Amino acid sequence: MKVLVVGHGAREHAITKKLAEEELLIFSIMGKNNPGIRNLSERTRVVDINNVENYREFKEIDLAFVGPEDPLALGVSDYLWDLGVPVVGPKKEQAKLEWSKAFTREIFNKYNIPGNPEYKICKNKDDIKEFLRTHNEVAVKPDVLTGGKGVKISGEHLRNISEIENYALERIQMDGIVVLEEKLVGKEFTLQAFTDGKNVEVMPLVRDFKRAYDGDKGPNTGSMGSFSCPDHGMPDLTDQVVKKGKEIMRTTVEVMGKKSDPFQGVLYGGFMSTQKGVYLLEYNVRFGDPEAINVLSLLENPLSEVGFEIAHGHLKKVRFSNEATVCVYLVPEGYPVNPVKGESIQVGEMDYSELYYASVNEESGIIRTTGSRSIALLGKGATVKKAREKVYSDVSKVSGKLHYRTDIAQNI
Repeated sequence: MKVLVVGHGAREHAITKKLAEEELLIFSIMGKNNPGIRNLSERTRVVDINNVENYREFKEIDLAFVGPEDPLALGVSDYLWDLGVPVVGPKKEQAKLEWSKAFTREIFNKYNIPGNPEYKICKNKDDIKEFLRTHNEVAVKPDVLTGGKGVKISGEHLRNISEIENYALERIQMDGIVVLEEKLVGKEFTLQAFTDGKNVEVMPLVRDFKRAYDGDKGPNTGSMGSFSCPDHGMPDLTDQVVKKGKEIMRTTVEVMGKKSDPFQGVLYGGFMSTQKGVYLLEYNVRFGDPEAINVLSLLENPLSEVGFEIAHGHLKKVRFSNEATVCVYLVPEGYPVNPVKGESIQVGEMDYSELYYASVNEESGIIRTTGSRSIALLGKGATVKKAREKVYSDVSKVSGKLHYRTDIAQNI
C-alpha cells in the first residue's frame, strides 16, 4: 500500500514514524528537507506544498495524510480527492473552521452550538467602537491563518483601548474584517479527535507550554513542550468539563456534515472552562504540534487503518495505551523573537526517549536550524514523573545553538 505524508515538521515526522511501523510504501512531500521523514520514506519531494500542481504525480497513492493547516486551507485535500486519492484531512470548506474565525462563530450562532462567547465581526472603526462600548477587555482575532501568532488579548498583548483599536484596524486593512470577542477567564484545555464526519473518537488529553522560558515567562511560541497522563485525562479538569467540550466538537462535526461534505480528519478544539461554562476558543483542523507526538506514540491501532476508516466514513473504536508522555522542544537561540538561522545541529543516540525532527533543513549531510522549532524529544513512562526523567536525560545528546525549557511537566 502506498501512503503519502504532506508536511515537514515534527507533527509529520510523528505521522510518518507511526506509519513506518506497518508494511507500507511511504511517500512524502515537504517544503524543507526533514531527515527524519526522508529516512522513513520510499521517495521524497521537497517543493512548495501549498501548490496543488505539485501533487499531480501522486494519483496512484492509496491514502494521504495532510499535516499542516496551510495546504488544507488552500484546497490540497480537494485536489487529491479529485485525483481519486482518499485523504485524512478536511477539504477547504471544512478547513474554514480554522482559517476563518468569523466563519466558525457564525456557524455556532446559526446552528445554536453551545460554546460561543460574545463576539462581533468588525468591518470598520465604528464596528470596533460599538463592541468596545460594552466590552473593556477583548480578544482580537484575525480572520486568516497567522501561524498561531495573530490573536492578541487585552492585558497580555494590548494595554489599553487605543492599542485594541489600532490593532483591530490594522487587521481590517490587511484582511477586510476582524473578529472581536469577550475576553474569557478560566482554565484552558484542548481536545483532539479523529472523525469520519459522523463518528468522533477523542484522543488522550494533552497540555502544552506556550511561553518561551521557564516559569511560563517570555513571549508565546508554537509550544515548548507538552505532557499527557496515563489515564488520558488532566488532574485539574473534571469529567463534566471534558464531556462538555466533547459534546461541542461532536455537534460541530454533525453540523458541518449537513452543510457540505463530511469533515474527515483530525479536529482539535481549544476550550476555556469558566464560571459561566465551557467556551470554544478556536478550532484547528489538524493535529497539534507537539500534541501529535504525544498521542501518536500511544496509538495502538495501525494508523493506516484508522486513516482508511476516516476517509471511507466508517471509523471504529480507537485505542491508546495507558502510559504518560512528556515532550520537550529544543529551539534556536533567540526563538521566537530573533532566532538564529542556518546553525548546525548535532544529534547523538537517544537512550531513553524518541527524537522527532521539526523545522530543520538538511543540506549536504548537515542539519541546520531554520528559525522555527528544531527538535522534539519524547519520553514515555508509567507516570508523568518517569516520562519526564527519561526525556530530560537525553536532552544533552542534542547540541548546537539551541534553547529548551527545563520545567515542562515539572509539578505534575
